[in-house]
This record gives sequence, C-alpha cells and structure tokens, in this order.
Amino acid sequence: MALAHDYLDQYGGGERTIAAMARRYPAAPLYTSVYDRDRMRELGFPELAQPIVVSFMQRLPLRRRLPRHYLSPLYPFAFRSFDLTAYDLVLSCSTFAAKAVAVGPRTVHVCYCNTPPRFLWGLDSDTASRDMPSYERPLARLARLLLRPIDHRTAQRVNLFVANSRNIAERIRTAYGREAQVVHPPVDTARFATLSSRDDGFLLIVSRLNAYKRIDYVIDACNARGLPLVIAGTGPWERRLRARAGSTVRMLGAVADAEVDRLMSSCTAFVLPGEEDFGIAAVEAMAAGKPVLALRRGGVMETVVDGVTGVLYDEPTPESFLRAMDALTSRRWDVDAARDRARGFDTSRFALELDRAISFAVARGPGAFH
Repeated sequence: MALAHDYLDQYGGGERTIAAMARRYPAAPLYTSVYDRDRMRELGFPELAQPIVVSFMQRLPLRRRLPRHYLSPLYPFAFRSFDLTAYDLVLSCSTFAAKAVAVGPRTVHVCYCNTPPRFLWGLDSDTASRDMPSYERPLARLARLLLRPIDHRTAQRVNLFVANSRNIAERIRTAYGREAQVVHPPVDTARFATLSSRDDGFLLIVSRLNAYKRIDYVIDACNARGLPLVIAGTGPWERRLRARAGSTVRMLGAVADAEVDRLMSSCTAFVLPGEEDFGIAAVEAMAAGKPVLALRRGGVMETVVDGVTGVLYDEPTPESFLRAMDALTSRRWDVDAARDRARGFDTSRFALELDRAISFAVARGPGAFH
C-alpha cells in the first residue's frame, strides 16, 4: 500500500486528514510533490513513521518564491513521475494532483477527495479571480484551459472516490461524472475533552487566509461594531486582511495546535465565514464546547445544528453576520450539546469508515470503477 498527498508545505484540513491516514497505515510510504519539513514541524504536523518521498519539484530553485498557481501545470506531472505500479493499493488524499499518480493494472486506487480543484472548476464561491492582478488573469485562464481536461481524465482512472462531505460528493458528480462514498474527515475531539471552557469575550477564526474563506466581510462587521476578533492563520490574503483590520481585530499569523486549543477554549464563538468543503475547525470548536457562527453553505450544513450548536446565516455580508451575532448573544449555549455533536466526527469513526470504503474497492478489484 502507498499513500499520496498534493503537497506538505502548508497545514490545514487536508494535511490533518493525510496525517490521520498515515497513522492508520504506518507501513505505507507517503508520496508528495514537495515537503517542507521544518515549516510543517513548526505548524504542528506530526512526525510520521513512514518515509516521505518527494518529486522533482522539491529541487526547483524558485519554488518557495513563486505563488503556487504559477507552478500548477507541474503538479500532475510530478505525481505521474512516481512509479507506483508495484503496489496493490494506493490511497490518495487530493485537492488537486495527487490522484494523478501512475498505478499498475493490478493496483486499486482509492481517492479521498477534499474537493475538485477550485481554480479549475469555478468553485471559489464569489471571490478569487476578481482580485487577481490583471496581468495574471490570462495565465489563470490558460492554466484552466490546459489543466481541466487533464484533471478530468485523471479522475476517470480512480477506482473509487471517497468524498469528505455530501457537499463534495455533489461537486465530484458535477466535475467528473463520478459517484463518491462519503466519509467525513477526522477530528481529534479527545484533544479538547480536558479543556475547561471559558468566555474571554472574543470571536475566533482559525483558517488559511485565502480569498474564498471570505474573512473580509467579518473584519468589516467587527470594525463597524467594535467587536473583538482574533484571526489565527496565514496565507496569500494576509497582507490585505491586516490592512483592513481595525483596532479590535487581532491577527496572530501562524499558530501551533497548543495555542489553537487555548483560543478555542476561551473564545465566545467560532466564526466560519466562507463556503467550506467540510470545515474541520468548526467541529473542533464544538468539541471545545463553543457555538459556531457560520455561513449557511457547504460542509458546515452537515456539522453545525442551527439553533443547537450554533447559528447559520444566509449571506456573506456584514449585515447578515451581525444579525446572526445578535441571535447568538441573545441565548445561552449548551456546552455538552456541542461536544456530543462533535464526537460524531471523531478520528476513530473516520478510521472505521475509511477501512470500510477501502475494503469495498479492494473486493471489487482493480478493473471496477464506482
């Protein structure tokens, strides 16, 4: 058995998922395009038992300086350069190119799909390209023109797709014409079980700072009303969000898991302002006993129970967010209800359901596609 993951130079939900897979199958080597070990260790990515095999992209001299989308045409070729034909089973964890691995005729390939690539399939909700510099837009259109057919062909070689939510299963059906089993990603709820819950009076966002995360309008809302907001995370939009932040908004940059735990346990509520594929951080917040304020779109509709473990609102605007904030502060929230809901997405459940999906694919054999 072998594992594959797009890249290991950032730490988000996909990286938490591949870490759980690696711990579940410690004898399986992990293939990835690039691995920044020091940065991943700094961000809290665990040391893994198996070897991590990198592609030719690890040696590119400008890799760390160029935005990822400049290098996007290389990622499928990086994974095709690996020879995985000797393996009986390959499990890829993919948002973009890991599913492009070359496998043999007797290999079963199961792809755990976090989402089809947003930039190829128009899944950036109402954001990204409008803020892209004008000189980059022709390059982005060219990349879509070249890479979308490659991505679609690659998807047809996967024996079984496993989606991280019903939301993503529908995207897989739309983009690839393929059905997918649903296995929600792993959440380490035990990590929060011993935390004492208190309210230090601030709202919390823990997120990659990308355009589609839609953190901008929450900052505007907190600026307008003087609400304390703490934002943990880094990403391409960090500079412009810092410029937008008022005196009550504090941006921490990248933080380790231990600091995330402290913030989760002491915030008033957790905020999820964009359309998430699944939204692991929202479930972590519920595991810490906190209510969630979230946009009523995407994976959060499968996790947060409106009126019981949080408040869902309809539009990504400051006005809609502030109305939801008023609804949240007007009532008391049951810590135990939030924690009970989170336990339904625990790592142990993920491992059992993933084993079941893999067994299904292996029983059908390498010639079967579901």
